[in-house]
Amino acid sequence: MANRSYLYSTNVIPGPNAKANGRKLIGISEWNYDIPIIFKLLLSGNPKTCLSSIWNNPEEIALIGDYSSGVKNLEGFLSQIDLPEAQDLIAEAIEFLNKPGNQNQYFVLECGEIFDMGDTPLLEQNLVLLEEVKNLQPEVEQALQSLVPPPVVPPKPVGFFSKLFGRTPEPPSPAHDLMKPIYHLGLGNWSNILYFDFTNA
Repeated sequence: MANRSYLYSTNVIPGPNAKANGRKLIGISEWNYDIPIIFKLLLSGNPKTCLSSIWNNPEEIALIGDYSSGVKNLEGFLSQIDLPEAQDLIAEAIEFLNKPGNQNQYFVLECGEIFDMGDTPLLEQNLVLLEEVKNLQPEVEQALQSLVPPPVVPPKPVGFFSKLFGRTPEPPSPAHDLMKPIYHLGLGNWSNILYFDFTNA
């Protein structure tokens, strides 16, 4: 099984009395071996640590943030991406997150499986993640820069002596795969059914 980060929406803050208070946990997305920047942006509305709804851990190893503010922050980020190749995935994300059935008061981000790959205590890693979510601008700039295609380097012209001795010209530089960094943002993987499913819980 892949170690994943899990994103949910919920109507109550996770805790011992969450079920008694009519908790709903709606699957939003999951991501293998990483915590994509889109997850962090969606958690960036007044983020705080909270108890996990997946793992029985007395420490606050999950994050919670305001749903509507998170969506607004994500939309601001996505509005800066003008690549034609990304527009269908951007539209899909905004449509999914604005569906009434997916909307709740909060987003919850569960990264226990990601943290478990390291040696640092889970709570300590979660506190580091919280600080990242609170200060996302450097990562946002880096993500936007990753979408800028590298300049195309034309092949060197074949000189007289190269032609004379039958040397083949250098091939052109390979085309840049724009879809890879677009997907790497965390787009294109929206689903209400995650590995840990709380639909009937």
